[in-house]
Amino acid sequence: MTGPSGLSGASDQVIGCYLTEVSARLIGPAKARRDILAELGAGLADAADAHHSRGLEPARAARAAIAEFGGPDRVADGFRAELTAAQARRTVLALMTTGPLISALWTGAAAAGGIGVRPAPPWQWAGVSTGARPAIQLIMIALAIGVAGALFTVATTGRLARPLPAGPHASAAVAAGGTAAIDTGLLIVLAVQAAGAPGLLTALPAAAAATASLIRLTLAVRAARTCLRLKP
Repeated sequence: MTGPSGLSGASDQVIGCYLTEVSARLIGPAKARRDILAELGAGLADAADAHHSRGLEPARAARAAIAEFGGPDRVADGFRAELTAAQARRTVLALMTTGPLISALWTGAAAAGGIGVRPAPPWQWAGVSTGARPAIQLIMIALAIGVAGALFTVATTGRLARPLPAGPHASAAVAAGGTAAIDTGLLIVLAVQAAGAPGLLTALPAAAAATASLIRLTLAVRAARTCLRLKP
């Protein structure tokens, strides 16, 4: 087994097993976890080299280095805040990226069905079923909540993170939850519209928009759960 220390196979094995235990306790983006493990492995290698230079045999030098760093649980907990911020930021940036696409698909589906897309709140568009209007209003509320959560998360996980309150896992979960509520609402609107005015729907654009929302809904719920698990 080739490990980070380069002292010997025995030393590499000790450090490698330790890194495996730490890795199993890390939750967050894969790249962030890899970077943390690489940094940790390099630090352990340096510490093991120092102990080896003072006369300890390689395996004992590696164990002494590990003792200085602490147990896997303690070390993993030390990186929890960093991983929480990385996961939260990744979540909201992904959600923000999908926003214009989903919006374009649903707007296109409405226009293709002859629903009057004009400069007005969506619940006032010509052709929108009366039963769908309350759901659209709730979608707009969910949108406001989701955007607020996303902006807060971006602010607290970037360069402005230090002076702002902690808690990006919660705001990212709010953003993901708001996104899930938006997609749920859009699907409800589609169902109500199909029941009340089926002649205004064009199958292909409506199906494309619904499929995109179903996919994002699933991913948003999963992202919200992941963010809540990362509570520091």
